[in-house]
Amino acid sequence: MKKQIITTFVIIVISSLLIGQNSRMGSASSTQLLVVPSAKHLSGGGAAATATGMDAAFWNPAGLANSENNIDAIFSNRQYIADITNSFFGVATAIGEYKMGLNVRTFNMGDIDETTVWYPDGTGQVFTPNFSVIGATFARRLSDNTTVGLNTNVIRESFGRVAATGVAYDLGVQYKGLLGREGLDVGFVLKNFGSPMKYDGEGLGVIATATGSDRPEEYYKVDAQPFDLPFAFDMGLSYNVAGADLGVTYTSNYYATDELKLSVGYVLDGLGSVGVGFQTSGAAQEIEHHDDDHDHGDEDWYTNPSDGVSFGASLDVSRFVGMNMSVDYSMLPMGDFGTNSVLALRIAF
Repeated sequence: MKKQIITTFVIIVISSLLIGQNSRMGSASSTQLLVVPSAKHLSGGGAAATATGMDAAFWNPAGLANSENNIDAIFSNRQYIADITNSFFGVATAIGEYKMGLNVRTFNMGDIDETTVWYPDGTGQVFTPNFSVIGATFARRLSDNTTVGLNTNVIRESFGRVAATGVAYDLGVQYKGLLGREGLDVGFVLKNFGSPMKYDGEGLGVIATATGSDRPEEYYKVDAQPFDLPFAFDMGLSYNVAGADLGVTYTSNYYATDELKLSVGYVLDGLGSVGVGFQTSGAAQEIEHHDDDHDHGDEDWYTNPSDGVSFGASLDVSRFVGMNMSVDYSMLPMGDFGTNSVLALRIAF
């Protein structure tokens, strides 16, 4: 079974490299699935290969099986863009040969004034968007070196009187000691594959008159367009040398440009760790077209706001509280939106 799993992922890696196109861009639903909720692995360099505990629920579910703790718990808060906050909570435990975890991700956007074509300054009503992801993780160790894992994420989006619900899956594998070299780890993960998301609800109803007929105004329901989930494939490699953790991850995005993520971290015994990350994305090109005022050729027109340098640190507070606890903090770039701050608390038993 182990050989079959590894062979399958090798085929996927080769296929991804052969058909990948850095310039592709498209529209996908539920892009909140791509927002990094925790602080430990910064922008993700090497995370697909090394993430363990509840951090693995986002980076690679196979990493949950590499945790040596009976219980792992995490709570984090990210100050995202436009006063949006992203909260993440998860807990995992061992059940027989499996590690199982549950997690919840929420996005708080606050209240938004309702406006319409007839009332552009507001109707006096407000609505509160609700974006949440509830996930379950199952992981198992196949051998001393190999672990596999599966995430099932239930996505719920709603605002006003419309809502959409979908299910996304992540499938990952981690392998320790690649080529027989201790400290050299590799990981692969397929992320966010599932059925398209489609909005529905009373809010899609409109009062209109059918064109080309004598029928009076009637109530019609708009049929919303479904959109695919933001499918991605991560390939990560990590190497511990001279006390430093070096990591690299290549992300192949189906609806966005591909990303290369690098990281360097150093563990301070009994104190915690420090790290720096860097992300760069492939160029997105605009298809050549002509209009009355401008003549556009192929040109770069999109910059990933997450590209750039990130910093982070973890503080081990076990000696102060008498239990296995650490506090993580990271600063992540967000282009014109400035810098995001992520604060996380991790507890293990």
